[in-house]
Amino acid sequence: MDIKFYGGVEEIGGNRILVEDGPSRVFLDYGMSFSRHQKFFEEYLKPRYASAGLKDLLRLGLVHYLPGIYRSDLLRLIGIEPHREPSVKAVILSHIHLDHSALISLLDERIPIVCSEITQAYAKALLEVGTRGLETEIYNFKRRPLFNTRDEPVDRQFIFHESGKEMKIGEISITPFGVDHSVLGATAYLLRTGGGTIVYTGDLRFHGKLAKLSEKFAETAAKAEPDIMLCEGTRIDETENASEDFVRENAVKTIKESKGLVIADFAFRDLTRLTTFYEIAKETDRKLVISKRDAYLIETLSKVPDIPFPLPSLQDRNIMIYIDRKSTGTYNDRDYDKWERPYLEASNAIRAEQVHEEQEHLIIHLTFFDINELVDIDPSPNVSYIHSASEPHNEEQVFDEQRLNNWLDYFHVKKYHYHASGHASGTDIRRLVEQVKPKVLMPIHTEHKELFKQFHNNVKMPSLEPF
Repeated sequence: MDIKFYGGVEEIGGNRILVEDGPSRVFLDYGMSFSRHQKFFEEYLKPRYASAGLKDLLRLGLVHYLPGIYRSDLLRLIGIEPHREPSVKAVILSHIHLDHSALISLLDERIPIVCSEITQAYAKALLEVGTRGLETEIYNFKRRPLFNTRDEPVDRQFIFHESGKEMKIGEISITPFGVDHSVLGATAYLLRTGGGTIVYTGDLRFHGKLAKLSEKFAETAAKAEPDIMLCEGTRIDETENASEDFVRENAVKTIKESKGLVIADFAFRDLTRLTTFYEIAKETDRKLVISKRDAYLIETLSKVPDIPFPLPSLQDRNIMIYIDRKSTGTYNDRDYDKWERPYLEASNAIRAEQVHEEQEHLIIHLTFFDINELVDIDPSPNVSYIHSASEPHNEEQVFDEQRLNNWLDYFHVKKYHYHASGHASGTDIRRLVEQVKPKVLMPIHTEHKELFKQFHNNVKMPSLEPF
């Protein structure tokens, strides 16, 4: 057995971990390293995917060249003859967050993606409501060069797993376990190979709505007596947890005291947080105004059989769907994508002028990228803004926050911050490691790997494979 690290080392995210057991080779996640990517690229300076395929990423050391894993069309763009058969059996995907999934879009479509059905549903919905580009083509992709945008996409193979049920990929036995995270469908894995047993935590927490899932995983992992534990440590340097109940209790108090519009800013994809604000809306006798993207994601994931808790119904009296102005600004059907049009004439559709009229009875989900809707909404100067997402952690996000604050100041908005992280604290990670008792502990997905030595006597520091 061998484990090679192509990402996720001394950084938060970018997990691309290859497990080899003889001829059986699987990747644990295949995500983007945002810290390395942002050294060279930003919103208006992007890799030249359409014309150069993998060239920019390979040349700048943002991905490794590994024979037998990349799409044939992307290889031909850089003058490499495609392989006959893939060199890996599968990608074992822990969850849909792009630091774990984005670069799947580069991979040979014959490499199956093993994940929860919820994760596949996310991948489909996010592609349909977003802009198609090479970094978003996880669910399917269009071959490059793309001469005709109407070309049919190439579907990827997805293999769904059931939490707690063992499956085999080549000679490797894999048992998935649903865990609590800030996105539904997150999964940790137990891998049994000819050379030993591996526990891979993916991303997880013990203080959210589904904390019992993480606790059950920890119990089962301990019984497996693993040889190696690949353990995330995003918040290994923090000791405190704010729970989902903390978010709810504080938001309820703030909203009950608010006399005007309430803005809730939380991450798109985080349906746990959306459900929390839906429950808050009911408790405070308000309606939750969600985006069309929120509505589409709810509709898509509500159809998945193993959804862990009921999502709000789009027909619920406390749910409204915000219709923003696009293109011509006339709310014409042709201004909107096909997936958006069913919401335009929904009985609970709401436009800016109606939000203005009913503002004291509403909570509206607006993110940083939607904040310019305040111009049309024109709220009274007693707005409460509840920021329910993580604080900025890089220079670019600091600039975005300052721009956001400029908007809030202009409209006389009072700002609050109530958030529960998607990651376990250092206290919970210590408890997890001490419960599982792996023979070897390997820190991943962290900028503070040295802190793991405080609670395990055999910490092996992973090293990134050379480019």
